[in-house]
Amino acid sequence: MINWSLIADIVSLVFILPGAFMVFSAAVGVVRFRSTLARVHAITKPQTTGLLLMMVGTIIRLVGSEDFGIHERGDVGMMILLVLFALMTNPVTGQRLGRISRLEGLYGTEKDLTVNNAPAAYHPGRVETHTPKKADKPQG
Repeated sequence: MINWSLIADIVSLVFILPGAFMVFSAAVGVVRFRSTLARVHAITKPQTTGLLLMMVGTIIRLVGSEDFGIHERGDVGMMILLVLFALMTNPVTGQRLGRISRLEGLYGTEKDLTVNNAPAAYHPGRVETHTPKKADKPQG
């Protein structure tokens, strides 16, 4: 006879352990990375994937349990909603944080930035911040 509860436990463990590792690595990345953009990347990518893996493992564990009944179906529905909302909001939050950090100049120190993350010295769309002096005005 096949023990479905044991199979569900093993399969759920296969999902939960990598998910927990990814969530942990996101937390370590936030602490260790120095620049804002690296921290945003560290918190959005593995955090979302880790949450998804952990919720899938938990749903498999709940559904595979011998005691799965009508009350646990509501729990599964809440977990599915949690995953859907996380998938909708985490990428948007990461994009907004990255854009605000670029606009506000919250890159980090110059030595921490790579060539791709460093701000450009000149951009044609950039507005100059100094006011022209009398000598700068054209004569006419």
